[in-house]
Amino acid sequence: MQQFDPNLPNLMTGEITTVVVQDPANTFGPPFEVGNHVLDRTEPFRVHVRWTLDGLLVPLWQKALEDSDWNVSVYAESMGGGNEIRLGTETVNVGIFRRNYEATIDVAGNVLQEHQPNSNQSGVYKLVVAVFLNSDLGQPGFDLTGFAEGPFIQVEDPQ
Repeated sequence: MQQFDPNLPNLMTGEITTVVVQDPANTFGPPFEVGNHVLDRTEPFRVHVRWTLDGLLVPLWQKALEDSDWNVSVYAESMGGGNEIRLGTETVNVGIFRRNYEATIDVAGNVLQEHQPNSNQSGVYKLVVAVFLNSDLGQPGFDLTGFAEGPFIQVEDPQ
């Protein structure tokens, strides 16, 4: 599921277009790099996020907020027993006349619990991405925010 606010057709819309988990064990390199859904819990990994804006109001919004930053956060929500945490945050400058944005969040190893078949600890997580642009332009509120759910990952111990 994906949401973006404000969602004003033809005036201001947004979409998180990509959420990909990159396991550092994949060494093929672009364009052959693919997402991975089973990760070694002891190793770091990356989450690549891309989003886009469209509509007639986008340039006005960007001009007013061009010195501001998007705050991009990735959260892991445990499916069953396990921890739920923010995996990391990155900032991306708004700039002006940009329609496409991207961020890469580096996640340290040993932050997620592994899958354990005979316990309540699932080791299966749904990733949730939030992109947020805080505006101090006053009322009625000119913040931009978008959310995307997924992908799911499973965390395993290499032994």
